[in-house]
Amino acid sequence: MGELSIIDDPARAGALSADADAFPGWNAHPLYGNFGRALGAAVNTERGTYTAFPFAVADGDEVLLLGGATVGGGAVTSFGQPLVLALRGDLGKKRRKRAYALAFDHLRARAAAHGAATIRVLGADSDGPLGDVDLACMDQQAQPEAHIHGVVDTTLPETELHSSLRDSYRSLVNWGRRQMEMQYVNADNADRELFDQYPEFHARIAGGARYGAPYWDVYWNEITNGRGELGLGFLEDGRLVTGTLVVDAAAASYYASGVYERELFDKPLGHFPVFDAMLRAGARGTATFDLGEIFPAGAADEKEVQIGFFKKGFTSTFRLRTHWLVDASAG
Repeated sequence: MGELSIIDDPARAGALSADADAFPGWNAHPLYGNFGRALGAAVNTERGTYTAFPFAVADGDEVLLLGGATVGGGAVTSFGQPLVLALRGDLGKKRRKRAYALAFDHLRARAAAHGAATIRVLGADSDGPLGDVDLACMDQQAQPEAHIHGVVDTTLPETELHSSLRDSYRSLVNWGRRQMEMQYVNADNADRELFDQYPEFHARIAGGARYGAPYWDVYWNEITNGRGELGLGFLEDGRLVTGTLVVDAAAASYYASGVYERELFDKPLGHFPVFDAMLRAGARGTATFDLGEIFPAGAADEKEVQIGFFKKGFTSTFRLRTHWLVDASAG
């Protein structure tokens, strides 16, 4: 066991991350894995909020840890999300501790160079024990911050998933199924013209285009490479009224984007497309469907709280996901 070193050349660190299968945590969830990093980079190209510094910890020629960090807004994160510190899967305890210790030294040095006060690191979910990264953050005297996510077990049969919906949602799912014809963009139907209807629809409902082509290209690349799907709902007259984008990584599917026409009927149209997306994620072989963060009242603006209330109706299972806040000045 030799002297550990940091690899911080962006090109070399990026090439190392291509061997992500050796690092189980690197792409375990779409939001924090390759999709989230690519989407964050696309937005950052337009807005320039963050400076990226991907790095790795190595022992000679052997890479022990991958980190996809950025700095901006007074914190070290991964484009605003908690950053993943992914260990090689076969390391012993001593090498794990040494790798994490050097990674935190490096993160603190970069934080100091950019005036950042906090390092935000992704920890474990509440359905399992604390992992190596949680223990490493505790060694750094980090403070845990809990985030609620609604999660669906997509290995369950449709009847059981339907029965677990909020009572009012069951009839809305059935009603929406009758109103719409669904069309899908995925690896088997890489129809760019059909896909491009979604950004246009998103802009119309949102009151203007919020993202440029690189942002939507990230979604296109994910779903046409077999890592997710876009579901579009059309009325009988051909009008597009719903769109639901889901991205997959490892065993998880993530409800990444959804837009629904709200003014056409006295009943909302969004319930069936989300339920349909859950079922289709299970059919693709993922085990969990992450509906996203559920914000309690007062923890976010009213719109986000209401979106969380909508998501809560699809599941009775919730997980606390830990974000560790590391003091960048300590150590």
